[in-house]
Amino acid sequence: MRQETLQTDLFVVGGGPAGLAAAIAARQKGLSVIVADYAQPPIDKACGEGLMPDAISALSRLGVTLGLNQGVGFRGIRFTDRQVSVAAKFPRGFGLGIRRPELHELLIRRAVEAGVAILWGTRVSKLTNGGIELNGRRIESRWIIGADGQNSRTRAWMGLDCYRYRHIRFGFRQHYRVAPWTDFVEVHWGKNCQIVITPVGPDEICLVLNSRDARLRLGEALLQFPEVLNRLRNAPVTTEERGAISSFHSVSSVYQDRFALVGDASGSVDALTGKGLCLAFQQALALAEAIEGGDLSRYQAAHRRIARMPSLMSRLMLSMDKHAWLRQKVLQVLAADPHLFSKLLAVHVSALSPTAFGLGNALKLGWRLVASPN
Repeated sequence: MRQETLQTDLFVVGGGPAGLAAAIAARQKGLSVIVADYAQPPIDKACGEGLMPDAISALSRLGVTLGLNQGVGFRGIRFTDRQVSVAAKFPRGFGLGIRRPELHELLIRRAVEAGVAILWGTRVSKLTNGGIELNGRRIESRWIIGADGQNSRTRAWMGLDCYRYRHIRFGFRQHYRVAPWTDFVEVHWGKNCQIVITPVGPDEICLVLNSRDARLRLGEALLQFPEVLNRLRNAPVTTEERGAISSFHSVSSVYQDRFALVGDASGSVDALTGKGLCLAFQQALALAEAIEGGDLSRYQAAHRRIARMPSLMSRLMLSMDKHAWLRQKVLQVLAADPHLFSKLLAVHVSALSPTAFGLGNALKLGWRLVASPN
């Protein structure tokens, strides 16, 4: 007996945070939405588990309200490299350390509440002219969204698998049972690697190693950071070390006809920026606006605008990772003028526009980098 063909306004391939955000945003516009993912929830991923204030704001627009009862708040970022340390607070709001599975569960709950139909354990086999095929069944959909990550099959099916650039690094994550010793996210810079420490519970922290070396692991990397290692000396490990490829990449286009990409499938920034999820949530909102207007070119323009500053920050972080002399210069300049670092952080979390940051501050930073001793 032939199965009945289902119909929907929008079909999302991928049920991670980006796909669920796109589904929720579309439902807020009154569209019928189906999401499919081969995995079963909650879906975990090796990430830093810190949400910046602008990510929390974007989630609020999606109807997901996060407070300090859902995680651990942090009030800024601290960079440390040997004897140089500089910190800045967020100009408003707070960041939140929250375990990835818990965030995923909150998004699932909101999606179901909004009326999204979710098909877990379901593999999408191909796209067709009028829809998609999955588990031998056809679904007709006016709009199809690829949200299946940086190695997106959907992107290839859409003919959008053309990189403008791509830089690969590697991330490894592990959790420790120890009370957070600071209310900042700490980024410790070492030789060819960084350790990022995020509080995620009253007695738990998340450690992430970022490196160009696929063979480097947390245990070996921590030997470069005796102060951190000393704090963890008697702390039980609460999770297994989990790894992932961290890709900073851009594709030539994020849409074609009635197909579009969102989240890492549409491009990503380096993990050290802490902006990956924020971009996905902001893209989801912009995509829903463009679909409502029937013009995905508006989404392309919004996508580029949203990614512009985080992409510039990714390039700076990668240059600091590659060139120790540049990293030392940057941190020395920022340590000498913490107010400048505060303004840069404000731009990074969308609390201050690049225009408001101004040519004067940009020239000041550039001059001090040139004038500072090696």
